[in-house]
Amino acid sequence: MRADVCVYGGTAAGVMAALAVADAGRSVVLVEPSRWLGGFVGGGIRVLRDCRYPDEVGGRTRTMMERDFLLGGGAHDRQAALRALFAEAVGQAAVTVLFEHRLGRVALAGNRIRALHLDRAPPDRDGPPATHPEAIDAVQVSGAVFIDAGYEGDLLAAAGVSYATGREAAQEFGESLAGVRNLRTFDVDPFRRPGDPASGLLPMVSPEPAGETGSASRYPMAYNFRPLWVASGTGTEVGEPSRYDPAAYTLFGRALAAGVTCTWPHDNYARRELMSGGIPGRQAEYPEADWSERRTIWRDFIDHVKIMHRLTGRRETLRRGEYPDSGDFPNQLYIRLAKRMRGRYTMTQHDLMHQVEVADPIALGYGWLGMVDIYPCRLVVSGDGRVASEGEVFVRVSPGPYPIPYRAITPREEECANLLVPVCLSGTHVALASVRMEPTYMVLGESAGIAAVRALEERTSVQAIDGARLRGALVRSGQILQWDGFGYGDGRPDRLDWDRKRPWWISHPEDYERRPLAAIRMGPRRHSPWQTWQQQHAAARQ
Repeated sequence: MRADVCVYGGTAAGVMAALAVADAGRSVVLVEPSRWLGGFVGGGIRVLRDCRYPDEVGGRTRTMMERDFLLGGGAHDRQAALRALFAEAVGQAAVTVLFEHRLGRVALAGNRIRALHLDRAPPDRDGPPATHPEAIDAVQVSGAVFIDAGYEGDLLAAAGVSYATGREAAQEFGESLAGVRNLRTFDVDPFRRPGDPASGLLPMVSPEPAGETGSASRYPMAYNFRPLWVASGTGTEVGEPSRYDPAAYTLFGRALAAGVTCTWPHDNYARRELMSGGIPGRQAEYPEADWSERRTIWRDFIDHVKIMHRLTGRRETLRRGEYPDSGDFPNQLYIRLAKRMRGRYTMTQHDLMHQVEVADPIALGYGWLGMVDIYPCRLVVSGDGRVASEGEVFVRVSPGPYPIPYRAITPREEECANLLVPVCLSGTHVALASVRMEPTYMVLGESAGIAAVRALEERTSVQAIDGARLRGALVRSGQILQWDGFGYGDGRPDRLDWDRKRPWWISHPEDYERRPLAAIRMGPRRHSPWQTWQQQHAAARQ
C-alpha cells in the first residue's frame, strides 16, 4: 500500500490526524493493531470527560466534543456510540483503515522512514494483543510522512528516535513534582512472615527501595481498565479469571482483614487506596515489552478486575451494550504513559506553569483543571516497615491552558526527518501527566496531520516546514493556539495570593523563578459553555 501519509495508531489522536490529512485532499492510511477506533475514547472515557471548559478547543475536536455532548448519558457510558462516531468520520472522509495489523519492522533510508512492514495479528476478542502474528510482513505501507499516534510509541522507537520511560529525577529538569514522592502508608505488613523482613516481600510490593524524594524511578503511573458497573442481575457477569494465584493476593487479604478502605468496584483507579483497579507496579514492564509479555500484562489486568470482584464478594455486573464485541469488558487498557520521545524540545513542569515563552504553538493543553495528575506508581516498604503507595500527585499548577510547541512533536532531524509524534510526544513524566488527557491528544493529532500536509506541500522535512505557513493552516482549520487569559469558576482562578505576590494555583510549597504576573491576563470568571450547549441542544437531545 502507498499513501502520502501513514498514521500508525487508531487512537482518537490518530483518527484526528488522518482526518486532517484527508481534509487537505491527500491520501492517508490509518493502521490500527486492534479492531476498534478511538483508543481510550470509546474504550473507557468520553471526549469531554477531561475538559471541563472547552472554550480553547477548536478544529474537529470541538466538533467531536459537541457530538459527544449530544449523546447524553453519564461521564463514562456511550462508549459504543463513540466508537461508531469515529468509524463514521473516517468513512465519510474515505480514509483507508487497516485493522488487526501491527508494526513488525521499519524500512529506513538514511534519516527517513521509507515503509512500515506490518504483521497481521488479530487481538483476542476482549482486546489483549496476540502473542504471535498470523502472517509476518503481511502488508507494507510506504509514504512520504509518518505519524506515530499509538499509546506505546512503538513506531518512534523502531525508527531509531530517542525516548525515555519511567520518571525523571526532580533535578534533571528542575521540576518540583518529579521523581519519587508522596508515600502513603497503610497499616499492613509487607513481609511473607509478618514482622520478618528476612522472609521476603509479598507479591505486588516492589523489592526496590523507595528512594529519596525526587529521585528517578523506572515506574510510571498506574494502568487500569474503566469498567461500567451496574447492579447485580442487570448486566453481564464479570466472569472468572483465566488465572488466579491466591498467594499473589495475600497482601490484599491482609488489607481487608485489617479494615483498610477498599471502595471496589471502582470505575477507574481509587488513587488513595492500597489496592484498586490496577495491579500495583505491573505497568512498569509494559512500554518496552515484546508482544508476548504485553499480552500477559494485559491479561493480568483483566484477571485483576475479576479477582478483585471475587475477593470482595461484590455482585455488580458489567453494563450491557457498551462493549458488545468484547463481552462487555472494556477493549482498551488505560495506558496512561509509556515511551516519551526525546525530541527537539522537551516539555516540562515549567511549560505547564506558563514559565516559558513558546514561539511555535500548535495546540493548547489543559489537563484536568490545570492539574498534574499522576496515579500511584507502585507499592513499597515504608521506613517503619509498613506497606506504602508511592508517586501519587494531584496538584493544580496552571492558571489555564498552556501552549504546546511544534518542536515537542518532532524528533531531531538527524534521527528522523519524516515522523510526527502527537501522543508519545517529547516531555517529562510530569509534563505528560497533564498533557495526556484525550482532548489534548486529539487536538495534537489534528495539528500533526496539518503539519504533515505542510511537509508534503513544501517538499521538506517535518522539522524544516515554514512556521508561519503552519500557523496559518492551523488557524484556518479552527485550531486555537493562545489562551485568552479569562478565568473560569473553580477551574480558572481569577485572583492572586497578594501576600506572597504569586498566583494561588501554585498549590505546592516550592517557589522558583516564573514569568512576570503581568504576562498572564487574569480576567473575570465565566460559566462553562457546556451550560450554553445544553440549552441550545436540549431539543435535539430529546
